[in-house]
Parts: sequence; C-alpha cells; structure tokens
Amino acid sequence: MTSKVVARAVPAVFLLALSVLVTGVVAAGEPETRDPREFFFEQTFGDLPEEMQAAREQGKIGMLLFFEAESCPYCQYMLRKIFNQKHVQDWYRERFVNIAVDIHGDVELKDFDGITLPSKVFSDHRRVFLTPVVSFLNLNGVEIYRHLGMTKTPEDFLLLGEYIEGEHYFDTEFKVFAKARGLKNEDDILITPAAETE
Repeated sequence: MTSKVVARAVPAVFLLALSVLVTGVVAAGEPETRDPREFFFEQTFGDLPEEMQAAREQGKIGMLLFFEAESCPYCQYMLRKIFNQKHVQDWYRERFVNIAVDIHGDVELKDFDGITLPSKVFSDHRRVFLTPVVSFLNLNGVEIYRHLGMTKTPEDFLLLGEYIEGEHYFDTEFKVFAKARGLKNEDDILITPAAETE
C-alpha cells in the first residue's frame, strides 16, 4: 500500500517540479516591466530649474521632456512597450531627469526663464503641437535635440539615449548613427534635430 502511494506521488512531484522550472525559464526570458509613471518619469512639482539643479547634483547629463497627449496612440504605445521596461527605466533615470508633459493639460510648469505656465501653454511656447515628442535639454536648460515620433522598440530608444549621451548630434544625424549601430529600419524612426525646428 505504501509503495503504491509513493509510486503515485513521484510523478506528481516530478510534474510540479517541471512546472516550476518551465515557469521560471519563461519568466526569465521576458523583460521585467514596471509602471512608467512611477519608475520612468519623475514625480515632479513642475519646477524645471529645481529639477535640473537636482540633476546636476546627482551627476546626470540633462533632462528629457516627453510631450504627450492622452488621445495619442503612439504615446500610449511608448508607455506600454518602452517606458515600462525596467532596463530602459534604469538606464535613463541614471542619466536624465525624465518629465512627462501633457500638451493639452493644465498642470503648471516653471520654465527656465522663471515663467510658470500651464503645460498646454508651455508646449505651445516650445512649439510642440503634435505628439509624441522627446526633447533633450542640457544642464543649462537648452534643448540640444528633439526627436519627433515614436520609437518602436526599447533598443531603439536606448540607442537614442546613447546618441545624446555621446554628443553625436553635433556631427552625425541620428539616422546615420542608428544605421552604423545596426538598426535595420532606421526609416521607421521619425527624427528632427532641435536646430532644424527653429
């Protein structure tokens, strides 16, 4: 009787162990995701000069402004597929202060000229009328590069960050930089240097 119980229990234990192992392997193959509002973007009071001062003190290289709209499907895609990735969050938060700006919103933002404006007016002031737009600012609050449109993968977005970190925007178009780094569909990424929007 005991041997029969043991004989039945062994396959059950084996199946349970196999199930745990397979689940662990599947989970290990999937990238870890977290809420982008909490782990990518700063919880800010809208004082950009103060946020930039904190960036200086923390040894960061600048600020990222993500201009978005609730009705923008491309913005929602980036929130769900790119900004929610832990490795993207960690890489960007180490180097930039990341702030989301609703181009139709009323949340007040204090700009680097000391003027406080609702985010929709702030966006107009910065000549952002469509979304998504990613604007990179240096530690002096000056826009150094502007990326128009969404990026399709976390790897593409990390490549954009490396482009800024290495200051390649001074002498190389992002399309050329991305192609040299092996990005196959560089035409799928819409980009515009800040200098070309002025």
